Amino acid sequence: MDALTDSALVRRCLRGDMACYDELVRRYQRQVYSLLYRMLGNVDDAEDLVQDTFIRAYNALHTFRQDASFLTWLYKIASNLGIDRMRTRKSRAAASLEEEVESGREPAATERHTSPEAAAVRNCVGDVVHHEIMMLPERYRRVVLLRHVSEMSIEEIASQLNLPTGTVKTHLFRAREMLRDRLRPVLEMESHGTEQPA
Repeated sequence: MDALTDSALVRRCLRGDMACYDELVRRYQRQVYSLLYRMLGNVDDAEDLVQDTFIRAYNALHTFRQDASFLTWLYKIASNLGIDRMRTRKSRAAASLEEEVESGREPAATERHTSPEAAAVRNCVGDVVHHEIMMLPERYRRVVLLRHVSEMSIEEIASQLNLPTGTVKTHLFRAREMLRDRLRPVLEMESHGTEQPA
């Protein structure tokens, strides 16, 4: 079964072969979990929504386009569930999400000897960044989450949202400008709060 493509597995599953869907879950549950954990910052929420994602995907399997990426399709379902969960429940944001929004880089590892004060500031910054992202207009919020949390390419986002790639780039640029303006004071607070004594 390892040799079968995702599309072949979907076709067999639609004909009633449940083992094929089990194989799709095995292939992609780790990636879906990683996406949801990065969105929500909570193990229990991420695990719950992984299950919900694959249940919804199974129920909507007949809508999957055979020429599309199955993982990207899963990411769309998972992202929508994650956004819904963030709207209805306070979730802890990753402390370094602001670095991802600004540069797309992986967050730097927290220093082992970070002071309690610096850790508190960093947690506060993460919460504020999370709040500001969720306060963006819907068209900007979606592209930020898909780009910096789902780690989709510009082309994948454009395909998923049925937008020209130029529009996606414009939305990302404007979202980053809005976040940079709104977050400048709190990012300065983090910079000052995490300075280590000489």
